[in-house]
Amino acid sequence: MSSILIVYGTSYGHTTRIVDRIAGELKRRSFQVTRWRGDQLPAHVDPEDFDAFVIAGSVLLGRHQRYLRSFVRRHRNRLNQVPSAFVSVSGALMGDWEPGQEKARKYLERFLDRTGWHPSLARSFAGNLAYTRYGPVTRWVMKRISARTGRPTDTRRDWDFTDWDAVDRLAADFATRLPQFSVSVAPLPEPHPV
Repeated sequence: MSSILIVYGTSYGHTTRIVDRIAGELKRRSFQVTRWRGDQLPAHVDPEDFDAFVIAGSVLLGRHQRYLRSFVRRHRNRLNQVPSAFVSVSGALMGDWEPGQEKARKYLERFLDRTGWHPSLARSFAGNLAYTRYGPVTRWVMKRISARTGRPTDTRRDWDFTDWDAVDRLAADFATRLPQFSVSVAPLPEPHPV
């Protein structure tokens, strides 16, 4: 069975939900999954001990979390040797804002270019508008951006734009790229007559 390390970054918790969904799907397929938020990764966790990786981060102010970039740069040789996936969670994909696809693609490509990592899979997913978790200034800024880009402006609730079926498909696709380790059991020796 392959062991998978998921390292992720999140600003308001939505990427955690996406990672949990991916981890659940991989576990359901009998993979061993360990997940850590990148800024809380214990020193004893050695990437050499894992057969595959999922790195997931959210875009805030046009960039993914710095600690994710550092992790990938430090371990890019290992990440490039084994099956790996990058999940970028981007507000640019929320709603029907036409330039959103291009912006999300650029965020994803910038991360990969700057880290030197070449994952087996790379996908961008829409995030959410976490109005109820934003501070007053962030809520005001996000409401203004939403008004300009045709997204919801009701700040009394959060708005989820993630295509959860696409997240499930990513996990399933990644699972097909992972080595399946099986334990072979030698037959028992024939009993000797007494």
